[in-house]
Amino acid sequence: MKRDMCRLIGVNLIFISIFLTIAGCKSSRSTTTSNTAYSDGYSSGGAIPRTVPRTSSTRPGGIVTEKKVVVTPTTPVVQANLAPGLERDILSLVNDYRKTKKLPPLQNNGAMEYQARRHSMDMGTHRVPFGHQGFSFRMKYVFDKIPGSTQVGENIAYGNLSAKAVVTGWINSPEHRKNMEGDFKYTGIGVTRNMQNQLYFTQLFAK
Repeated sequence: MKRDMCRLIGVNLIFISIFLTIAGCKSSRSTTTSNTAYSDGYSSGGAIPRTVPRTSSTRPGGIVTEKKVVVTPTTPVVQANLAPGLERDILSLVNDYRKTKKLPPLQNNGAMEYQARRHSMDMGTHRVPFGHQGFSFRMKYVFDKIPGSTQVGENIAYGNLSAKAVVTGWINSPEHRKNMEGDFKYTGIGVTRNMQNQLYFTQLFAK
């Protein structure tokens, strides 16, 4: 009996570790090289995560654009709702962490919040897989909406997680921590909860 219980606990732990996947990325106008650090995330100018196959090309000005290889359904697979309370909690926790590093607080930006919410909603409704699909579009959108901006970063996560658990997970990940400690001024956060009780988190950074 004890052996069977151990096996069951082991299987559950494996399931939880897979379920609480976290990913992050960063890109700038002047950077177009790739540096995939993890199988579930990426960093630096438009790098491609191994879990989301797609191609990319560079246009004048150094902005990375993507050739979409995944078709987005016109209707969601499942329904989802925004979770603004969690968004506010995450912003507060991230700024609390930046304060410990003597960094200025990030300012919430409406345009970035819109894109972060849209990406979390697309993931939460299974319009797109969990990952950074469409990041180059979000990056261009931010550049267009915030004149003079030169760099955009993105952290994402999913799972039945509290705001504190998400932020702690990002802090414990070197690539995500770079975004949190980056020389950024603006941020936008989007959190959705779908009908399967799954939470999807997106935080955008810009300077």
